[in-house]
Amino acid sequence: MDFDLRQALAGMRGAVRQNVVLGPMMHLRIGGPADWLIEPYAEEDAALAVRVCRDLDVPLRVLGGGSNVVVADAGVRGAVLHLGNLNRIVRDGPLVTAGAGVTLPSLLRATKEIGLAGLEKLTGIPAMVGGAVAMNAGTRDGETFELLSSLTTVTRDGDLRVFGREGFHPRYRDGGIEDEIVLQATFVLTPDDPQAIFERFSASLKKRNATQPVTQRSVGCVFRNPPGDAAGRLIEVAGAKMLRIGNIEVSGLHGNYFINLGAGSAADFVSLMEEVRRRVRERFGVELEPEVKFWGFEP
Repeated sequence: MDFDLRQALAGMRGAVRQNVVLGPMMHLRIGGPADWLIEPYAEEDAALAVRVCRDLDVPLRVLGGGSNVVVADAGVRGAVLHLGNLNRIVRDGPLVTAGAGVTLPSLLRATKEIGLAGLEKLTGIPAMVGGAVAMNAGTRDGETFELLSSLTTVTRDGDLRVFGREGFHPRYRDGGIEDEIVLQATFVLTPDDPQAIFERFSASLKKRNATQPVTQRSVGCVFRNPPGDAAGRLIEVAGAKMLRIGNIEVSGLHGNYFINLGAGSAADFVSLMEEVRRRVRERFGVELEPEVKFWGFEP
């Protein structure tokens, strides 16, 4: 792009890098370069980055753990805001505040050690806290917003905002925060014996490992569950399990997971999605809707 974002963000603590390939940062390990990658040190730095990008009219996307995003092979224009440095955890009684860059597995481990329960219902989700809140990540046992008491966000104008449960409007796999960016989340948890928490966590993880390919390169569930049914079941009955295009394959363990076998491309992923949707549409008359986000693709 025809400007130097490093110079514009000279007052920001953190890093600003140009032409950074995003694939290694994504759970799927697919994706081309971002024009700019911004990695702020703290919440105020993230707010400054948002204001600068707004003033310069630079398109801005937010990247957490990269577990629910497919980046185009050609990459994305504009800037990507990566919040991995916002990784602090603070406890105040049963309240635990975590930065957007804290991973859910590390937060679960930390709260288990201090005897605070509740996060076990999110076992196995590879997201960071910011992404988990933004998409209201969950399992069959519960969703992220069930545990939240307050959020700190930055608006698209670069203003910091703190609000409690009265401001929450979550939906299925959507935190309902619209165009705001999550910087911190405070969870209200329940005191319990660390061993009991660990046993529930282990049981949930064992069950998840038996039914979902959590250790393989994927973006989690590709499609939303249609009302009253499961996308994975529809995909399996439609005969699409183990279907493969290029190096992307529908998991044999769970039909709603697509696996990168090692050298897959975003183009392969999208082609496989469309073929799976076609088969489900023709068999059941159901139009599967993506749960995953897409960056850098033509409309």
